[in-house]
Amino acid sequence: MDTATQWALLLGVLTLASWIAGGLAAVLGNGEFGQHRQRVVEYLSLGLSGIGLMSAIAMAAILVI
Repeated sequence: MDTATQWALLLGVLTLASWIAGGLAAVLGNGEFGQHRQRVVEYLSLGLSGIGLMSAIAMAAILVI
């Protein structure tokens, strides 16, 4: 396996892990919490989804280049 493929696999794993963690945070944060905690969970979920999206774009760029 060449280096680009290894980087793409690493970024793919990072993408999947961050999307799973973001979904898990969204589901677990959907309980009856205070407004401050609810906002923190929303930002955490949004941030993890954003990291996953950036990682997926970088993975695609590595595979194309």
